Amino acid sequence: MSLSALEKIAAIEAEAKTKIDALKSEAVSELVKRISAVKSELAALETEYADLTGKTLKGEKVGITRKRLSADEKAALVITVGEIIRGKPEGISMGDIVRSAGQSVSAVREAVAQVKGLKKTGNKASTLYFSK
Repeated sequence: MSLSALEKIAAIEAEAKTKIDALKSEAVSELVKRISAVKSELAALETEYADLTGKTLKGEKVGITRKRLSADEKAALVITVGEIIRGKPEGISMGDIVRSAGQSVSAVREAVAQVKGLKKTGNKASTLYFSK
């Protein structure tokens, strides 16, 4: 009789171990999902912080990559800059052209140099661009 009792005990222990292992596995998978969700939320917050401050959480400057324009984009920018200047008969400064065009200063400067029929007045910061 003690042998059958020992067998029953062993069976109950095996069944309990199986249930415990299944519950542990389920708990681990739930934790992995929660960790993943929190990591993605943290990454979004770090990006927002970097956009607002220009620095990472460690205090390092955020790397700004230079966008190079393709030949088609450069040609389109020349046309856009020409239209912006023609739209302001009273003249327009380089800063206003850059803000209107939405491109970098150097790209706009190159485009202004390629626009035909321009005249300019003033020096450096006070320069105004007009269409002839």
